[in-house]
Amino acid sequence: MFRERIRQTYSKLSPNKKKIADFLMASQQEAAFMTASQLARHLKVDVATVVRFAQDIGYAGYPALAREVQTLVKGELKIAREFTTGEVTAESPFATIMLKERENIEQALTSIPAETVQEVVEMLKKARRIYVVAQGEPLNLGCFFATRLQLQGLQAKALSGDPAALALVLNRLTADDVVIGVSHSKAAVEAAGALHFARELGAKTVGLVSTHASPVAHVAELVIICPSKSTTVAPSFGSMVSVMDAILQMLAPAEAAEQQASFEQTYIKLVEGQSETFTDLKKDVTRSE
Repeated sequence: MFRERIRQTYSKLSPNKKKIADFLMASQQEAAFMTASQLARHLKVDVATVVRFAQDIGYAGYPALAREVQTLVKGELKIAREFTTGEVTAESPFATIMLKERENIEQALTSIPAETVQEVVEMLKKARRIYVVAQGEPLNLGCFFATRLQLQGLQAKALSGDPAALALVLNRLTADDVVIGVSHSKAAVEAAGALHFARELGAKTVGLVSTHASPVAHVAELVIICPSKSTTVAPSFGSMVSVMDAILQMLAPAEAAEQQASFEQTYIKLVEGQSETFTDLKKDVTRSE
């Protein structure tokens, strides 16, 4: 499988060959029926680089690689048609779970008003500060959402349901702030309390919940209920993550590429500084031995 071969050799590839690898991994349907020269022209690399790339990952040449990609894409298109016509049958636990996730996302498309999501997006764009409050299972999901909002250039912070921690932050709320409560069950009392307090101070509130029975859904100004049917007793996070991702993509500013590049450059500088510190420490330890 070409994907596994790319994974095994990726770290050894040149920058231009990595560009080819990235394109094949992310856009195989687009790449499948390109000739080597078409692929080279599309990625602005030499045709010889495309040929050598195929050889580097274990193929006799690019045509052999292309045939494998085409076979994979044809299989994916067949499955996509079966999904559309409802002919797919679950032949494994993985397939059963993924079909259930597909059902959740389809239900989200029909049950979540697009206008509500757009209103949330506009609210977040205008916010001075955004606080994402989550407790229990969704806590790490709330941290993820807040971090991604930060990468969009927004002033966002994740908060746990701890009342003392909430009190330190929420007493500074204004009408220009937004508090988002993330809840995955009926047991989100602290998060609901934070949203209730926020509304009393005039801040805007949003509930991202997986059940209408969540107390967060009863106090938030805007509520998005994410379907969470599962093949087990534990509700699924799938559609909630998809909704979060949709909001993040709708928020993406025109200068998103520049912001990402700036973040990566800052990260590189930080890592380089740590590398120098580690090298100095290693020298000190070596001298003391």
